[in-house]
Amino acid sequence: MMQVWAIIVDSFREAKAKKLFWALLGISTLVAAALSFIGFDENGFSFFYGAIKSPNETFKAGTVAADRFFGAIVSNFLVGTYIGWVGIVICLVGTAGMFPSLIETGSVDVVVSKPLPRSVLFFARYIGSLAFVLVQSGYFVLLTLVVLRWQMGRWLWGYLWAIPLLVLSFSYIYCVCVLAAVWTRRALVSLVYGLLFWVVLFGIANLERVVGTNDNATGSNVVAAFSDRGSLGKTSLIARKIFPKPDDIPIILSRKTNSLDTKEFLMAITPRNADIVTPDDVRQLQVEQLRADSVSPARSIGSSLAFEAVILLIACIIFSRRDF
Repeated sequence: MMQVWAIIVDSFREAKAKKLFWALLGISTLVAAALSFIGFDENGFSFFYGAIKSPNETFKAGTVAADRFFGAIVSNFLVGTYIGWVGIVICLVGTAGMFPSLIETGSVDVVVSKPLPRSVLFFARYIGSLAFVLVQSGYFVLLTLVVLRWQMGRWLWGYLWAIPLLVLSFSYIYCVCVLAAVWTRRALVSLVYGLLFWVVLFGIANLERVVGTNDNATGSNVVAAFSDRGSLGKTSLIARKIFPKPDDIPIILSRKTNSLDTKEFLMAITPRNADIVTPDDVRQLQVEQLRADSVSPARSIGSSLAFEAVILLIACIIFSRRDF
């Protein structure tokens, strides 16, 4: 057990030694500081610590609407955009070389000589890589949680779900990096495969939104039935069910933080601009919200983890049987 723990710690230290680790911490600090510029007072919105004010009867300090507005910011922007996109790319760059460096000639000879099964060594290294992401997401979430406490006057405890959800989202993509790493032994190839897989996942999600949505959607029938689809629609639905779903993570987190939905959030930031939000836009936002409501956390996470388990099993078999 001590040997396994030593491998996990060593893997984390290897990732931490890279400048990207500290760069990402610095970026997270800057984003948290920028979040502190947004606040509410007795009249409505307040920016840059009161330097700019925008009166709003709905969003005032201490109201439920203001709390839900912050929830929308953390689930849609901070998690969905910053960590869910920028953060994942940076973390992939920081961890793509973990397995290639492990199986380098000379390094691997020392590691595999230890009295540990290769499968245990493989998963210990994998967990050590995820520890890099756990520390980054933990730091960011806890720091922004404190900022939200200062701005809202209360703790948004549901936001803590972002820590495990972000690690899960990263692991969906990182498993493909690991498979490419043990197959090719090249960090750059591993990174490229991981990024391509990430692009494919979001391409599948966007394709499903386009071809898998009923034009006159209402309630639970927003997602078109399999029998009512064409060949492209059926393919997108099958792919959507099989492959991981990192785009569901912000939706799942928004429920934990009781945030505003997409339509409410857009109306909040453009309350007097009718030309910006047209009736067609409103209809599209309603459809997007219906699709979001149809997401099942258990099915989304369960099917994604099942795919990840298969990929890791294949990678582990290659790692265990390869001659070093």
